[in-house]
Amino acid sequence: MSYCIAIPTINRKDLLVDALSWYLRNLPTTEIIVLDNGQQGMMSADPRLTVFESKDNLGVAGSWNWLMRKAFDRGYDNILMLNDDVILQRSEGEVAAMIDRGTTNTFHRCRSFYNWSVFILRKAIFEKVGDFDENFKKCFFEDNDYEYRMRLSGATIKYEDDLNPQVYRNSQTIEKNPLLGGYLENREYYIKKWGGLPDSETYKTPYGI
Repeated sequence: MSYCIAIPTINRKDLLVDALSWYLRNLPTTEIIVLDNGQQGMMSADPRLTVFESKDNLGVAGSWNWLMRKAFDRGYDNILMLNDDVILQRSEGEVAAMIDRGTTNTFHRCRSFYNWSVFILRKAIFEKVGDFDENFKKCFFEDNDYEYRMRLSGATIKYEDDLNPQVYRNSQTIEKNPLLGGYLENREYYIKKWGGLPDSETYKTPYGI
C-alpha cells in the first residue's frame, strides 16, 4: 500500500538533518516531503527528498494540511507524518505491515507519551473528516481536535508501539522561541468549540465559533 513520509519543520534543521540521513540510508524507495516554515535553506540532491519552503509559518495544522494535499497530488493514499525532532527507525516493510493491518477507516498513531509526533493518516479519513482546523494557531490542540472529530466520524484509532520513535529529542539543541506557541489561545478556542477540554467535550458538533 503506497505511502510517503511528510515532515513539517521550523527552526530545527539541526535535529532534522540527522533524521533525514537515517531515512535516506535505510528507506531506499520511500519518498520524503519536507515543508520548511523557517526558510532554513535546506537542500538535497537525493531525488527521494523534496524540500519546500513556506514564506510564512503555516503552523502545525496548516503544515499538515499542506503536506497531506501535496502527498495526495503525488498519488499517495497513506501519509506517515513525522515531527522534525524524532527518528522513527522502522523499515519500509514494517510501516507497510502496519498499514495493511488496518482498513481505510483506521488512523494509526504512536503511544500517548509521544503525542502526535508520529502518525499515519489515510486519504479516505482525511476526505471524510476534513482539514485540520487552522484556527488553532501555531501549535497545541490541533491534534486533539482532529482526533475528536475522527472519533465522531466513526474512525478507528489504533495505537501502534511500532510508531514510537526510537530517538526523541524534543528540541534539545535549540533555543525555543516562545512566540511559536499559542497554548492558552488554542486552549480557549478548543473549549469554546467543543464545550470542554480533551476527554471532557460536551458538544457533538462545533459550537460557539
